[in-house]
Formats: sequence, structure tokens, C-alpha cells
Amino acid sequence: MGLLSHLAVFLTAASAVVADPHITSIKFAGSGCPNNPKFSGSFENGCITYSDFVAVQPGYNSTLNCQAQIQAAGANPGWQVALKSNTVKGHAVLSPGASLDYYTTVFFSQDAANTNSLKGTLSNTGSSTLNQDVTLYAEANGGQVWSPCTGSDGYTGILVINFRAALNGDGKARFEADTEEWDLEWRRC
Repeated sequence: MGLLSHLAVFLTAASAVVADPHITSIKFAGSGCPNNPKFSGSFENGCITYSDFVAVQPGYNSTLNCQAQIQAAGANPGWQVALKSNTVKGHAVLSPGASLDYYTTVFFSQDAANTNSLKGTLSNTGSSTLNQDVTLYAEANGGQVWSPCTGSDGYTGILVINFRAALNGDGKARFEADTEEWDLEWRRC
């Protein structure tokens, strides 16, 4: 079998995954999303637009989170899905010595003990205030948490994606999340 034949088989197998899985339910919870955020996009490439995700230090809300609980159906039987990456765009103001830790925790509610947390840090080690738009990216890098195997109904389970931001250090800091986007990946089971 030649290279083009292998590529055709691969593309056919990959496209067989998605019989257009669609979100049947999405719910939000957490201190960072007291008003339901707006959702756009698809199950595989979703986007959450926040209106009230603002962490401030010093203050009562130096740590915030927003958890999305997503149910989907319509995938072909015999596949599993997992979070591949998560990207949050926003704005950070960090005085010298302040930092922003950010976490994305993902699991399927059917097996909540099987969890993966992705972590990153943005620190201001300079001598002047950092005041800029930021993109916070986290990738599973082999630590994916996979859904149950889809059956004849194409149900993927309840995917839970929890984004949390925590401001640290002695200085003043502020972080405002504008959007959160994710990418999913599939495998045979």
C-alpha cells in the first residue's frame, strides 16, 4: 500500500469518528462565572465568552474558577474523546513579584476520580508593572482523560472542564478572563 493509500485510509478513519457530535447540555458553575457565560462553536472546538471572570489581589476574589459540564451525543459508536488543549485569553496586571497560577482540571463525571490537571504560571519578575493581554495555554501532553466508549446512541459522557486562576505574591494584581477555547481529540476503543 503506497503513501497516498495510507493517507486515504487514515483520513477516512479520522472522519468516521465524527458523525457530527453535538452538545445536548452545557451547564456552568463557579465563582468566576456567576452569570452564565456565552457559549459558541461546537463540541470539538468550543468557546466560552466570560462576562464576570475578574480576579483581584488584594481582595476577596484572588482565586476564581468556572466549570463547564458538557454532554454530547451523535458520535459514531466505538470511539473515545479527550481534552487535547485549553486556551484562555484575557488581560493581566501584575505588579513586581506578583504571579498568576492557572489550572485546567478535566474529568468525565462517570469517573470523577480519573482526573488530569494542567498548570501554568505567569510571573512578573521585572521591576515595573506588567499590564498586557495574555494567552494562557495548557496541553494534556499524553495525560489525557478519556471518555467512556461511545455506544450506539453516540453519547460521550459528561465532560467537565474546570478553569481556575489564582493570584499570588505581595503585590497588587488583577486578571480578567475574556474567552476560553478547547480542542478535543478522538481514538478508537
